[in-house]
Amino acid sequence: MSARRCLLILACATSSSVSGFSPVAVSSLSQWQVPHARPTRKGAEPAKLRSAKDVLRVRGGKSEMSIFGSNLFPIVGLFTSNALYFSPIPAVLERLKEGSLGSLNPIPTACILLSTIAWLMYAFSVPNPWVVASNLPGACAAIAAMTMTLPLMKGSKQLLAVQSTLVGGTLINLSLWSYLIFSGMAPAARSRMLGLYASAFFIILAASPLSTIQKVVATKDSASIYAPMTVAQCVNSGLWSVYGFFGAKDVFVWGPNVTGLGLGLLQLLLKLVFPSSSEAA
Repeated sequence: MSARRCLLILACATSSSVSGFSPVAVSSLSQWQVPHARPTRKGAEPAKLRSAKDVLRVRGGKSEMSIFGSNLFPIVGLFTSNALYFSPIPAVLERLKEGSLGSLNPIPTACILLSTIAWLMYAFSVPNPWVVASNLPGACAAIAAMTMTLPLMKGSKQLLAVQSTLVGGTLINLSLWSYLIFSGMAPAARSRMLGLYASAFFIILAASPLSTIQKVVATKDSASIYAPMTVAQCVNSGLWSVYGFFGAKDVFVWGPNVTGLGLGLLQLLLKLVFPSSSEAA
């Protein structure tokens, strides 16, 4: 698949994912601000991003705009996050048209569904409309993709793996949410735990395309690694790695995303070393 086609799919996915979204208070948290949910004392509320008034500082009569202190990264991150979640849709539609699963790996789509649900759990705990906007469209897209993909997996060895992932992940999500609600845990501590849990799920999502790495190396064919999703993962993780390291200066922001970026680059390397034999990749 050409780089031009990958970028086109990425752009379409981004634009479709945020249709109808109206930005809310600019001081809200972004999706990856898990560390800001850490309480400095019992019952402390999570810190928030600085608003536009805080960003525009006047020194000596001159205005100074700090890119890392603004909401530019969270706003762009809303687009890149949804682009990542929507990226499998074109391949699923193509496979549905062909009537067979082909080389498409359905595990990442299952992980997208579970990851977005985990982030929505965190968003409802904070509460945070930015996190909802970054994950609700993706969750809907993942549900649609899984619904279309499951009939194509009849007789496939991957069916049991997908079923186990969906059922097991859903049980873990619901069990954790039930425990945190009825345990009497302080809201700040609950949000912190849910944020860390969602961050861990993101790493699982970032690694999920590599579930076929043994097959890729054995057959010297990377068709099962979907290029647009890999590109979206690298862009999204790269954005939050830069912001987390230089802006937030917090390991809980850049740590998971550097890991996701590294896993994405590994996928790109596999695509270069073992070119795909079909356009489905």
